[in-house]
Amino acid sequence: MKHTTRLIILYFAGAGLVGHLMLFTLYIAKPEIVKKGYTLATDKIKKHIPFLSQLSGHHILVEKTLEEEIAENFPTWSFINNPELPLLGIQINDQLYSSLKEAAQALKDGDTLIIGEGLYQEPLVIKANNITVIGNGHVILESTEAEGKGAIITKGSNTRIVNIECRNIQVRDKNGSCVRHEGINLTLQNVYFHNSEQGLLTGSKPGIVEINDSRFEQLGKNGQAHGVYIGGGQLKINNSLFIAAKSEGHEIKSRAELTQINNSIIASFSSLDSRLIDIPDGGVLEIKNSVLEQGPTSENGDMIGYALEKSRHSINKIQLINNIFILERNAGNTLLHQKNSLTDTDIRNNIIIASQQPELSGFNLFFKTREEAGLEPYPLLPQKISTKE
Repeated sequence: MKHTTRLIILYFAGAGLVGHLMLFTLYIAKPEIVKKGYTLATDKIKKHIPFLSQLSGHHILVEKTLEEEIAENFPTWSFINNPELPLLGIQINDQLYSSLKEAAQALKDGDTLIIGEGLYQEPLVIKANNITVIGNGHVILESTEAEGKGAIITKGSNTRIVNIECRNIQVRDKNGSCVRHEGINLTLQNVYFHNSEQGLLTGSKPGIVEINDSRFEQLGKNGQAHGVYIGGGQLKINNSLFIAAKSEGHEIKSRAELTQINNSIIASFSSLDSRLIDIPDGGVLEIKNSVLEQGPTSENGDMIGYALEKSRHSINKIQLINNIFILERNAGNTLLHQKNSLTDTDIRNNIIIASQQPELSGFNLFFKTREEAGLEPYPLLPQKISTKE
């Protein structure tokens, strides 16, 4: 009996030693795999034993609804009234049309389509090139779709969409978008896309997509549809809000060769989102003068994911300059998760609030709490930061 007991003890001791040696070898060869595994295991434990998050010193108590959190930070969306444009009706070159479908069929290259104030429950399919669509006053597209894709479908080149609110878009494939861009080059200016399966979805060759002065809110579906999903080309974002993606969607997912984000706010609050920014194919990622907040209930421990699926672009580079990063998820938090740690990175002049200091190159200011950084408590966000690089 003693001999058997001794053999059992030796077996478990040997197995433990071999296991630790294998783990150590894996850590030396692939440290990112071990770190990610540790984070996932920690997340599961903390979700089942919530008080462990409180012991770790970064537990955020959610006391308000998501809608209240958003309202506390941002005013309602501001639409534009242009007194020089007709406030009512649908017009092209002073010609009135009875429906968006009729107007779309009449569009010729270079035309401007003016949509007057009102609620529209019909889709818009744009086939011509160099088209500008302007909403004048409070223009809402709601609960509509064309071709099983979305509310507005752009098939031509160089489309510009201005001052449109879009909401409640859903389709059978569960990726209903306010805009489905199938053409080349798209500009969105002062649009408000929200409470739909997806805000913007493009194909693999969308040209240059620009988003300016716009707001994307509570978008996503089953982790497969997102606030913005760019399939290629280039994505340039300026002075815009991406708030509270839902159903494990990313606020921004971009397969573009170049993704630029400047002077913008990307925040989870208490939504059940995934990553704030996902760059699955690598490329050039530039985030400057922006505020990123990973909320307490986010389903994914990564704030930013980079080249986690593949690296298909010839130039791969990351620039994170002059931003505020707030990592306050009630479990594991990773500011930047990248598959290849050899990617050229320029990370500097950022303010980082996180319970554990991330390993980053460059000069950055690190604080463990909002209070230590001089910021207001959750859910309030800093609205402006300097542009000095």
